[in-house]
Amino acid sequence: MPIKVPNNLPAVKTLTEENVFVMTDTRAMSQDIRPLQILILNLMPTKIDTETQLTRLLGNTPLQVELELLQVSSHKSKNTSEEHMIAFYKTFDQIKHKFYDGLIITGAPVELMEFEEVEYWDELCEIMEWSKRHVHSTFHICWGAQAGLYYHYGIQKRTLPKKMSGVYKHTLDYKKGMLFRGFDDEFYVPHSRNTTVDREDVEAVPELKIIASSEEAGIYAVKSENDRQIFIMGHSEYDADTLQKEYLRDKNAGINPEIPCNYFPGDDDTKDPVVKWRSSANLLYCNWLNYFVYQTTTYDLNQIEKENHADIFQEKDVNIKVAKFGGTSLADAEQFKKCAEIIKAEPERKYIVVSAPGKRTKDDDKVTDLLIACAEKRGAEAEEFLLKIQARYKAMVRRLQVAIDIDAEFAQITEALADSSKKDYIISRGEYLNGKILAAYLGFTFIDAFGSIYLDEEGKFDEAKTREVLGGLMAEHPYAVIPGFYGTTPAGAIKTFSRGGSDITGAIVAAVAGADIYENWTDVSGLLMADPRIVDHPLSVPVITYKELRELSYMGAAVMHEDTIFPVIKLEIPINIRNTNEPENNGTLIVKNADYYQSNLSISGISGKTGYTTIVVEKDKLGENPQIRRELLDLFARRGVTIKNILSGIDALNIIVHESDVKDREAELTAEIEKVIKPNRLAVTHDIAMIAIVGRELGTSPAIAVKVLGALANRKININLIDHGSEKINMLIGVSGGDYIPAIQAIYTEFTSI
Repeated sequence: MPIKVPNNLPAVKTLTEENVFVMTDTRAMSQDIRPLQILILNLMPTKIDTETQLTRLLGNTPLQVELELLQVSSHKSKNTSEEHMIAFYKTFDQIKHKFYDGLIITGAPVELMEFEEVEYWDELCEIMEWSKRHVHSTFHICWGAQAGLYYHYGIQKRTLPKKMSGVYKHTLDYKKGMLFRGFDDEFYVPHSRNTTVDREDVEAVPELKIIASSEEAGIYAVKSENDRQIFIMGHSEYDADTLQKEYLRDKNAGINPEIPCNYFPGDDDTKDPVVKWRSSANLLYCNWLNYFVYQTTTYDLNQIEKENHADIFQEKDVNIKVAKFGGTSLADAEQFKKCAEIIKAEPERKYIVVSAPGKRTKDDDKVTDLLIACAEKRGAEAEEFLLKIQARYKAMVRRLQVAIDIDAEFAQITEALADSSKKDYIISRGEYLNGKILAAYLGFTFIDAFGSIYLDEEGKFDEAKTREVLGGLMAEHPYAVIPGFYGTTPAGAIKTFSRGGSDITGAIVAAVAGADIYENWTDVSGLLMADPRIVDHPLSVPVITYKELRELSYMGAAVMHEDTIFPVIKLEIPINIRNTNEPENNGTLIVKNADYYQSNLSISGISGKTGYTTIVVEKDKLGENPQIRRELLDLFARRGVTIKNILSGIDALNIIVHESDVKDREAELTAEIEKVIKPNRLAVTHDIAMIAIVGRELGTSPAIAVKVLGALANRKININLIDHGSEKINMLIGVSGGDYIPAIQAIYTEFTSI
């Protein structure tokens, strides 16, 4: 297949003479083929030469390629005419809304400058960041490769003692890779540069793999783990005389350059150079286009952004992860070891938040429950509970072989039993001790929540002071363990949070750290699609939005409550629910916007509650009379009855309340409705169950509602009421209490059956 280029590009004439099949715009329009969209960011001064070299290589494949040329607007080319740049090059502003199968970033003669000193560095950074969302695969060349490694992975370049110029022998470090498929055991590549990247710096980044290198020239080819970033240190695209031109230019300028290595026969610069790299260069670009672009890109270019977001679990730009481990994850020494393995598996897990030890078995006690009993009972009975907790901690410390004086710690707790003001101090010791033990086992710093996490006079999170103090401590200590569940009052005392308080601490730490992701490790593999007491082994939901989480939580699902994770929701930090006992399972990701994530599930969850009562009030044009509606709502408020939901029609209102709110006052309530509203009809129905079907596709996919209703009809389950939430992510179904369980089972089966 040919390469498609603008009609009058100078490269067309040169390549046609070389028998390279080039297709102009005019001819390509007659073909019904989706060509690969390739963008070249040309940073070289001799732009026409570089255009021709790259076009030659891209055109020598069986794939149709459509080429666009990009320039940086923050630098004006001095060696290429303005007419040429206007005719054939676009600026970033002109193309940044588009998507491309591939991007090539060329080298540039600026390598002796610091990256930040380069005139167009900021614009280049913007383009490289944009490429992660708009380009399927990016191919970096020479200085472009060094710039990419620095921007994406923080790898610094190093200045060489003298310029590297010549054609060097290379071998493969990784022979199974597709980029060098078909290569000989030894191959040659031209190099012309003053800087390099050290092997040990690249090897220190787990996401990168060195594919090829040279004993003389060093690293040649590096790829990212996900194959989206290719970094090539040499110039395989060079023409036969490119190094010759550079050498003669410097020689004529009086620089006295060394003769390029392995280039001129017998190092005689009067002889024509011998080309040793042409076949390997063609194969390199052919392999990139075929295996890294064509075989893996999406047909619909607009899907590239979703594709590049599709799996945040494999995201390579994560710098900080905050991981919170729940009570079951830290119930005993063996669980501690599992947590430590998880933490050490990724250096990005820098800040760890811990709960107190949970149950080891079904009949076991949670340490926090025992500490609460101690704080409430006091005396000999309290000390008996303390001895039980102390023995548990001593066993953990002994098994983990950490130097924590448990006896001294419990002597302080025993002393606090005599002080009624120390209740929160006593209750918080489970998290405190777990934090100290895990920090010692990991070799991390222990940062006590007391004196670093602050509450205001109303007991609410004091964000400003916490950011100042905790943020400062975290800046000093890049790896730390922080106990959950408690903070510091303005009076300087320990204050525990509500149950689930370690989740609050985890969210606070993630917010202060500016985490890229907040992991919550527990004993389930993510949020379950339905209640496991109703549905056997329900699926976990791969991705869910904050709004969907709120809807499920409101209707009774055992999910994280919004209040406990507000700090990360505010900053839109993704939350990942994981299973300590199954760390290979990606669990559930909670995000603000799930448009970029692919899921095979059309709904995110099913939850519900029983014990509702519906009160239907009918009166002519009731739904259009705001005064009567207001009187009706005031009536419920005066009686202390909380309205859970209202379904409105032209002549009727269906008011849903909890049965316990009207159980002892139904007669008085209905009598007052009759007196004040004078309805045409008043009907009260008890034992109603409300079921919420939650999913972000509800507003755009009518098939979901059809499937829900069909599932209930097939089970002959009558629907008492139905409502579609205002945000179109929640479908509310009312059924009789006796149909609650079979209704959830029917809906779940309908959406999960193959």
